[in-house]
Amino acid sequence: MRLSPLVPASIKRRLRRAAPRSKEFLHVIATRHGIGVFDEQWFAYRQLMMEHLTLASLDAQADRDFVWVIGVDRDMPPEARKRLDGMAEGRPWIRIAETELKRDFVPDLAAWVRAEAKARKRGWVLTTRLDDDDAIHRDLTGRLHAEAAAYLAAGNKAPAILSPVLGCNWVPSKAAGHRAYHHSPSIGLSLLEHASDPGTVYRNNHRTLAQVLAPWNYNVRHLDGETMWWLYAHTGLSHMQSEGSDRMDKVAGHRRAFKLDAARLAPFGVTAEGARIIRETPEPEVGGTLFELNRRGLDLEDEIHALRDAARGGDEAARERIAELHAKRRAMHEDLIR
Repeated sequence: MRLSPLVPASIKRRLRRAAPRSKEFLHVIATRHGIGVFDEQWFAYRQLMMEHLTLASLDAQADRDFVWVIGVDRDMPPEARKRLDGMAEGRPWIRIAETELKRDFVPDLAAWVRAEAKARKRGWVLTTRLDDDDAIHRDLTGRLHAEAAAYLAAGNKAPAILSPVLGCNWVPSKAAGHRAYHHSPSIGLSLLEHASDPGTVYRNNHRTLAQVLAPWNYNVRHLDGETMWWLYAHTGLSHMQSEGSDRMDKVAGHRRAFKLDAARLAPFGVTAEGARIIRETPEPEVGGTLFELNRRGLDLEDEIHALRDAARGGDEAARERIAELHAKRRAMHEDLIR
């Protein structure tokens, strides 16, 4: 296992002593990918980001003892699904998991993780959050594995939150960004739990995960050192629910901003060619603010969810109403891009 040279020597020695002895946990990196989106143009740009950032960073991991579960809508647009299947081809560590609604992602993921851990006879599961347009440092999975192994080797029985606090905010279209700290990041945040009842790292909003779980005796651990563990991409599409946001300008125009050249991107597995393709591909324009549209979509999900028991019990009217609501949900989210 190769650890970042910026990790103190004493920590590296402790982690290396523990890591080879521990095969107690299953590591699952989990990503939501366009659940509830039915616009092929949206997927075309998002999957461009996913391929050259997210996938590239996982391909580059020094320690690939993990499963990447990508949660998708069961009715995902065909061209997008074809491209995603192409990404998964030849990578046995990728699992594409279909789900019906956004609200189903977390329980479906928890059920899959629990079953997989049981099949592999693992007593613990480590779940890591990763968005489909971001990247992680090539040594992050190795560091997470070593930290989890050391934690369990010390005889700890309580679940633990592992938080890689240092990273980089950047704007790919401008190849500029700055170092950033977050106590509970949306990228790389991980939860080590007993395999018998995993809630997964998605059980709570990433911003409040530690605050919610700390009173329940969850151990909270920050990954220290000077390594930037995550690369958070700011694009117009990623902020499509924030009308009038100037966040991208603030990131690229930060007074301590720097250029993300090939040397700075290499630790994340991002190639110079991949960065060029993203930078030169025009970002799609969304049709106004989608905040209200997204809220209405969730309202439809609530109605579908409320009808499920009746439909499963054979209520034909409930089944027909669910089909109508799914058609309406699809129509609402088919033309997001101008």
